[in-house]
Amino acid sequence: MSDMMKQVVQEVIKGNKTIVSNRTNQTNRQAVNRNRNNPSSPLANIKRPNYQQIKKDKRLSFAAKGSNAVNKRSSASNLSGRIKERASESTRSRSMSPKQLNDASISKLSSLSLAQGQMTGGSHYSGGPREKSAKVIGSVKNGGHVLFFPNIPTELKNNFNRAQGASAVGVIAMPDCLPSYLLLVNEVIRNNQRITCDLSWNVDGNAPFRAELYDDDVDRLERIMKDAYQKINRRSLKQYETYLEKSPSTWLSKQLHVGAVDAIALLEEVPYYKGIVLMDFLLKKFKEDSFNFEIKQCYLLLTGNEQVVSKLITALKKEAPRLIST
Repeated sequence: MSDMMKQVVQEVIKGNKTIVSNRTNQTNRQAVNRNRNNPSSPLANIKRPNYQQIKKDKRLSFAAKGSNAVNKRSSASNLSGRIKERASESTRSRSMSPKQLNDASISKLSSLSLAQGQMTGGSHYSGGPREKSAKVIGSVKNGGHVLFFPNIPTELKNNFNRAQGASAVGVIAMPDCLPSYLLLVNEVIRNNQRITCDLSWNVDGNAPFRAELYDDDVDRLERIMKDAYQKINRRSLKQYETYLEKSPSTWLSKQLHVGAVDAIALLEEVPYYKGIVLMDFLLKKFKEDSFNFEIKQCYLLLTGNEQVVSKLITALKKEAPRLIST
């Protein structure tokens, strides 16, 4: 029993000491705070370290070092991956045939071009200006064609008769030899002295017609060929067509085998025997006039004095539909 009392007394004594100690610590803290707030106190100049801020800074510093280490490891990993990829590509390139290597290069280039095309802003190079390409200017109902060949590659120039020194070639290719094609070529050459020509022509009209026109001015020749097609196409839409050429050139007279004459007149698309019908009409109606004529497979040719020939062709243009139409 005495031992128990001693233990109780000791517990009471310890409790009092704790209370006194707590009161003493609180009193000391209040005194320190008053001294800090008092500028004249020596404790005011003492700086107390902020242990919480120091610990926070250490944690952030450690996190930053860890991030840098991760970034370094990631960069090293990426560099290693790129080196391995390039080595793999080099190995694949050595094992590929020249054709496969070329196709792969073109594929990569195409992908790069597509990616650049999707970019906004900045500069974009789309290549140099394109050269004009060969084309068919037009076709007519009789199966003929007018074509244009600009900037002819060297490998193709041998396919033309005289294209070696020309930048462009215009071609008139028709299934029949009609004098109106000659008249058209004659007009082009007369109005454009720099244009030269190579001709395939048969005066009897029983062979295809071909004319190659050569020029160094690509744009000019293209305009000429377009105009030539329009004239030929309009002519093909008519049943009969007449032409009068006053003071024909030496070149034209030579092609028609008529020599030097004042005028030439033509009536085209007239079959041989229908041409005889028309000449019968002229000879009986204009007995007093002097002129020359030729009856060809598909046209009539009149030559002589300009006034006489003009009168004859005007009469044929008026009477031919009545005389030979069925």
